[in-house]
Amino acid sequence: MAKTECETAAKTVVCVTDQRRCDRIIRAGKMLSDLSGSQLTVISVVDPGRRSDPDSMEYLFSISRENGAEMVLLYSEDVAKSIIKYIKSNKVATMLTGIPCRGDSVTADIWNKFTHIDFFVVEMDGSLRPVSNPVRAARELCIPAIEGI
Repeated sequence: MAKTECETAAKTVVCVTDQRRCDRIIRAGKMLSDLSGSQLTVISVVDPGRRSDPDSMEYLFSISRENGAEMVLLYSEDVAKSIIKYIKSNKVATMLTGIPCRGDSVTADIWNKFTHIDFFVVEMDGSLRPVSNPVRAARELCIPAIEGI
């Protein structure tokens, strides 16, 4: 059975949480998707045991539709594992996230696992910053500073 163009096209994937300010990441993903001619997909991993903000998720669904993106909700307690599985099951060429907080091992785990993906972080003002060296970026942005060293 032949796959449709959407099933075989490279994807630009935007990772969001249930925060309204993630709309900037979707908009930046739209720009990159248009430049590369890739399919735009927004994913969010929802932990069934954690309280989420349904109004913010509905807002992000709306922003996704406005930008021609499919939005996928993945339900799991293991965020990194779910995103890694999604990447492996889809033809992901580019991935965008917000700026990870110190100690955010999810983003670092994903950056370190894939060498064939172009990663970008989206600043609070909506500007893009490429992650040129994922291992170094993970250390600088995600691993807590050790006092006294």
